[in-house]
Amino acid sequence: MKRIRYLTLLMLLVGSISSRAQDGFNPDSPAEPGLPPMKLEIAVTPSEAGSVSGAGRYAEGTKVSLSAYTNTGFRFVKWVNAKGETVSASTSFVYTKGAGHERLTAYYEFDPTSPADPAEPSTIMYYQLQLKTTEGGSASGGGLYLAGKSVTLYAYPDSQFDFDGWYDEDGLRQSTSRNYSYTTTAKHRILEARFTFNPDSPNDPSEPTLKPKHNIYVTANEGGTVNTSMERLQEGAAVTLRANLNSGYIFAGWYLNGVLYTTVPVFSYTVTTEKVQNFEARFEFSPDSPSEPSMPTTTKHAFFLMNKVTKPGTTVQYPIYLSNVRTLKDMTFQLSFPKVLLPQLESVQMSERASGYEVSYSLGETTDDEQNYVLSLIGGEVPAGNAAVLVFTINVPDDIATAQNYQMRINQVSVTEEDGSTVTASTRNGRISVYKNGDANGDDKVDTQDAIKTTQYYLKKNPDEFIEVAADSNDDSVVDTQDVIKITKIYLKKE
Repeated sequence: MKRIRYLTLLMLLVGSISSRAQDGFNPDSPAEPGLPPMKLEIAVTPSEAGSVSGAGRYAEGTKVSLSAYTNTGFRFVKWVNAKGETVSASTSFVYTKGAGHERLTAYYEFDPTSPADPAEPSTIMYYQLQLKTTEGGSASGGGLYLAGKSVTLYAYPDSQFDFDGWYDEDGLRQSTSRNYSYTTTAKHRILEARFTFNPDSPNDPSEPTLKPKHNIYVTANEGGTVNTSMERLQEGAAVTLRANLNSGYIFAGWYLNGVLYTTVPVFSYTVTTEKVQNFEARFEFSPDSPSEPSMPTTTKHAFFLMNKVTKPGTTVQYPIYLSNVRTLKDMTFQLSFPKVLLPQLESVQMSERASGYEVSYSLGETTDDEQNYVLSLIGGEVPAGNAAVLVFTINVPDDIATAQNYQMRINQVSVTEEDGSTVTASTRNGRISVYKNGDANGDDKVDTQDAIKTTQYYLKKNPDEFIEVAADSNDDSVVDTQDVIKITKIYLKKE
């Protein structure tokens, strides 16, 4: 009660502070394409010859980007419709959706004497290699890779644990080597590093005392990419962080919580006891000649997903940003969302910067935790620049798990430039962090510590581990004494 009286007295001594508007996105003319009503089916003959993308439900007249990918030992022949008529002889083309349900088939010929056709720029595909671990260790090496790439995966057992092996989605052990040389495949894969408890004394029946886990957040500025966006690891575990340069840039260094940590692009980091461990890979533009313009013309275009902080029961406007050095036309990319935070893709809003586009989407691969979508933007253009191109709505459930970071991923990007050439683009993933209302310090509970930290923030004392969105308990975009009062009521269960 003394602490409550102290907080009440403190609130009476301080005044209100100016409003802080949250970042938002408000295009002048949002598109409302509606739910596509007619089905476009895509088949492959023979089925083992390759794979295709672009199937889904589309309105009549929608321009749909279709692609066929050829397996080794086969040769692509043509696309045909249900009447047997040839629609296109190109592996990738834009199809105009007709009336009613339609079916297109990609035909291949068996040709063992000829290697598979070289991948066109529009058919370059990256596949997700996701790593999981059991209790007792950590792992590194996952990410987005081209098929057939050799990747070394590393397993790090904790003290009193032994490494048991790498296991696939079916529970079959693939390797017992801690440093596993794995060849990527043409599909998304999940590998799990398993560990077993092995105390020094076999007669000791006690369970292991596990060290607390911390989130390691990893981001990159424009000019490069990183091999992961977030790792949740125990104290003392090691993770390999890797920075990859775009053409025309140099690596400036890894920054930990805003302070330079190392200038080595690839290094092994041991998780400390700090609760907040934010790494950022920074890159600087360095043209070959000082007379070159201030923006590179050879680097890949880049798509960025944002990091958002919110609370249960809210609605998030989630944008996709594009940094492009030349005008772009048609675009296709895959978006992956946690199943608890699915977007409303039927109501995508385009920004003023992206004009004339027809937006369509189709469902992609589904896992236990994620839903993938293939999003196509056809018929418009985006001038060179750096701004949001579209935004969609995500409803955050009331019962969602809090003090959690939910990853949003973008990959398999294909964009068309003004001259008709199709290129890829670099990507950066994002996340939505969800906290309880009033949980100002992010420990997944509301108590006196949250009221104290909110008071410190209001008095400009710069508290550490402070989450402004959660502290704004009355949702008026201002952190002030009213929020301290409401947080106090929440933990006293009077509200």
